[in-house]
Amino acid sequence: MDPALVPGHGASDRTGDAPAPPRDFLLAAYRMLGRSLSLHRSARAAVWLPVPVLAGTAALVLVTGPQRAHWWTTDARTAGNGPERMPVRSAEQPPVVLPDWIRSALAVADGPWVRPVRSGRWGLPDGTERHGHGVVVRLPCDHLCQGVLVLLREANRPAFDDADNSLAIRYAEPVGRAVTAALLYRDQVRVADALRATLRPAAPPPVAGLDLATAYRPAREAMHMSGDVVHVEPLADGGVLCILGDVCGKGVDAAVAGGQLRQALRMLRRVTEQPLDILAVLNDASFDLNSAAATQFATVVVGSARATPGGAVLLRLAAGGHLPPLVVRRTGEVEAVRIGGMMLGADVPGTFAEAVVWLAPGETCVLYTDGVTEARGPSGAMFGPDRLATLLADYAGAPAAVVAERIEQRVVDWLTGAYHDDIAILVVRAQPAVAPRGGAR
Repeated sequence: MDPALVPGHGASDRTGDAPAPPRDFLLAAYRMLGRSLSLHRSARAAVWLPVPVLAGTAALVLVTGPQRAHWWTTDARTAGNGPERMPVRSAEQPPVVLPDWIRSALAVADGPWVRPVRSGRWGLPDGTERHGHGVVVRLPCDHLCQGVLVLLREANRPAFDDADNSLAIRYAEPVGRAVTAALLYRDQVRVADALRATLRPAAPPPVAGLDLATAYRPAREAMHMSGDVVHVEPLADGGVLCILGDVCGKGVDAAVAGGQLRQALRMLRRVTEQPLDILAVLNDASFDLNSAAATQFATVVVGSARATPGGAVLLRLAAGGHLPPLVVRRTGEVEAVRIGGMMLGADVPGTFAEAVVWLAPGETCVLYTDGVTEARGPSGAMFGPDRLATLLADYAGAPAAVVAERIEQRVVDWLTGAYHDDIAILVVRAQPAVAPRGGAR
């Protein structure tokens, strides 16, 4: 909104002409304060709008926790031509450092919504003082915080009368709504960020003899979470347990189910390190005969990898309805490891299968979800297993991180911006033998 169109903030108002009618002022307040879910932007507007209509100085003070207070303040000398251009005086600090009279006002949880401030010198949260009089208005914040709006007038301006008090209370309503909405949004963002942090795959741990890498790209990239799960858990003997799966569905529900699989792997590895046994327990746990919730289906590969003294890696892979892992030999030959097994959650007891794979030094095994092979380009053609195998052959012997990055990038190039399914990739490579320095003498 152009500041010149906001009642009370045109040039004529700054030079002493009559202020805008209360109705116009409140309409402008509701319009401007309903624009943003940012607490800082809403607060800036909240202290800018009433100057000079209601007061020469305005301060908004919020206590959102035992040791957290936020304040914003401005006055007629520095309010400028809009909330985005006025000098910002704001801070976050412990409530104990607020002026005593403001802390006293914040402590009042009931009683009148507006309280008078007698004529005198009053300290503000920014450390300055103002000589004048005014009111303190309690904000309706739905118990999300304690908040007050301080409105001070210069000593030569008339004291607040009943009409001014009524206008101040009515103005506090859109301010309180804007603050409440901003705090709720902030809390939702924090919860979502915490959830994403717990569901986002961690980088594989360094393990002697193994070269490990992952790639992860949710279908809804803005959410940073997906129903695909990829996780590597180190074992005490130097090997790793790993899981790669595709939970049916998308979004938060599928991401939470994938996170449960990852947490279950962390717990089960304390009981057994056998992939086939782990898969059977995961399947049993997916059924709850006493729950009305639908069973969460998933295709999964659970594997263990251990480097041997000779440099080869022993892979033991148990599968439940998942796409066949691909093994890339040193020659560039690509082999599909067809394991079989039923989808996780299809029946109890489940029927699963296991395969043993040996990787010579420099050889690689790639696990992936259908977001890779079923990615569709603009023509509708899928990326497909053949293109994936050709790509892997071109990068035979390459480091695991390079292989994972190239698969993800090639699929993204194939999509050319089109919608895609969740993508997860796990690359396990046997570290190549290191030639001795120098040579025999």
